[in-house]
Amino acid sequence: MKTKLIVFSSVLLAFTSCTTNPKVEETQTKPTSVDSVANWDGCMLSAYVFQEDGRHLPENAAEIVSDFETLVDHKLGSVMWYPTFADSFPTAECNTLKEQNVIPHLTWELFFPDSVDYNTMPLEGTYELMDQVLEGQHDTYIEQFAADAKAFEEKLHVRFLHEFNGNWYLWGGRKNGAENGGPQKVVAVWKYVVDKFRAVGADNVKWVWNPHGPSIDITTDAWNSLANYWPGSDYVDWIGMDAYNWYPKDPWGGERPYRDFDNCFRELYDACLELGDHPIMIAEFGTPEFDYEGVNKADWINDALSKIKNEYPKIKLLLWFHINKELDWRVNSSEEALKAFKEGVKDPYFIGKNE
Repeated sequence: MKTKLIVFSSVLLAFTSCTTNPKVEETQTKPTSVDSVANWDGCMLSAYVFQEDGRHLPENAAEIVSDFETLVDHKLGSVMWYPTFADSFPTAECNTLKEQNVIPHLTWELFFPDSVDYNTMPLEGTYELMDQVLEGQHDTYIEQFAADAKAFEEKLHVRFLHEFNGNWYLWGGRKNGAENGGPQKVVAVWKYVVDKFRAVGADNVKWVWNPHGPSIDITTDAWNSLANYWPGSDYVDWIGMDAYNWYPKDPWGGERPYRDFDNCFRELYDACLELGDHPIMIAEFGTPEFDYEGVNKADWINDALSKIKNEYPKIKLLLWFHINKELDWRVNSSEEALKAFKEGVKDPYFIGKNE
């Protein structure tokens, strides 16, 4: 999901198949050591805490981060936002978070918001910017972004081409050929950009490869199998996972099924374990207020935090999507929800700043 512009398909489709491809595994090399990427015990608490537009950190970003930490009575280890290909590397913003001992997390979006009608891109088609990247038309920009990232020196997360298996993003497999090479195009762009960063020595950048979990907006066709998007262990530092409980309805009037934490992540998590021995993060998740057979948002939060601690040991970071936009995803959408969140993250398993 996106913090600014997002349109879901009206086609009601079930969650993509997550079976692995043996041929993919044969070509993998030894993955990056977990210790060098997620060198902490437990699970790091992180969040998206900014309102519109999400593309830049506001001038009072440090205050907003501190206010959220006060709200939940817990330190954050990482903070995420959404720069685009129209933006230079956010050195000042990263330094602001560095001063708070917080890891910057860039969800780097491959589009130019002022020159493309994001919302009217057809479900099928080809996104020309993907080809432009592979043809080298944006090398100067990418190489400068990489050089500036290297100059920052501190660790940062870069989540690129996120939710590529969904129907909604311009850079996803569905909108770049689908069964006619869509996933392969995504992999090619991923590897091309990662190689550019490595060529300049930007080893402090930790790459987050991030599929989306169950959604009625994801095709189950075989070409969209998760393994078809896997670039190989050498090209991934983190595996990310996104999923939401939209129940009972999305803001466009469509009915949405109830999804508890396991329904959001269990199948996706198990499939990701088959791809490589990488630390896993939940890079976006949340739920609105709801009532489902006596279960409410507070119950959902309690269950999610308990499951992360006790049943999903590879999840080393969780990032709550704290915004009132499509629905009210915020942890404080009600006093009961906020109390559940605060009590849950008091468990020492959930850590904050990586000190």
